[in-house]
Amino acid sequence: MTYKLIAIDMDDTLLTHDKQISRENLEALKKAHDAGIYVVISTGRIYASAYAYSEFLGFKPYIIASNGAMVIDDNDEEIYKSVLDIDILSYLIDLAKENDLYYHFYSDKIVYSPEITSKFQKYGEWNRLYAETLRVEVENIPSHTEFESKLKDSIVKFVMFDEDSEKIKAVRKTIDNEKGDRLETTSSFHNNIEILNKGVNKGNGLKILGEYLGIDRSEMVAIGDSENDVEMVEYAGFGVAMENAIDKLKKTADFITKSNMENGVAYVINKFIL
Repeated sequence: MTYKLIAIDMDDTLLTHDKQISRENLEALKKAHDAGIYVVISTGRIYASAYAYSEFLGFKPYIIASNGAMVIDDNDEEIYKSVLDIDILSYLIDLAKENDLYYHFYSDKIVYSPEITSKFQKYGEWNRLYAETLRVEVENIPSHTEFESKLKDSIVKFVMFDEDSEKIKAVRKTIDNEKGDRLETTSSFHNNIEILNKGVNKGNGLKILGEYLGIDRSEMVAIGDSENDVEMVEYAGFGVAMENAIDKLKKTADFITKSNMENGVAYVINKFIL
């Protein structure tokens, strides 16, 4: 089979544990791009973070950000965007507060957080470690008087966090029961719930991008490690799970590659694409 597109998750897939792109992975991606393969960064992260990392590649990839809520072409033009309604934001904020869960939500470029210094505020933490070019803007949630005017038609993803996995499961079940007709829930780590509009996921983002580029799903490769990669790996003609992936994704995948610490992305590109 000749593949025309490869979609790759970032954290614990393309990136090492210390959030770097290995030399082997970088070289393989460049070779794929030079061979005419569409390279897609597909992440749960905010678009600004995915864009910043893409600067290391030496070429402009396509980007599926915020678990499929945004799809951006290689000229930084928006192909698709799905925003959360203000009433949904209010509902989710109230639910998080009622259950004493930390939360944040974001647009394409700004993370809004009630506690910028929280241990769960990963972008705030990364900003202390990252070079300036990789930093993401983090702001306090707007006041009641500014809330709607600042956030209307801009927020693409809402995330809740807690180390108590049973509490996380219970709140996720509540969202699914009360707003399952409007919202999609998933997870990228054991301690979070990621919430988007119904039908929004990486698989749908890949479908939208394929239609835009005129590429059939059978011509796509997708690689990931977490629950939020399941739909993408299922949708692609050749779905790949990392060796360090969750069991659910491994059962879904057509192939299990090496771990993110063993250049698993490069292994797939060299073995099946190049």
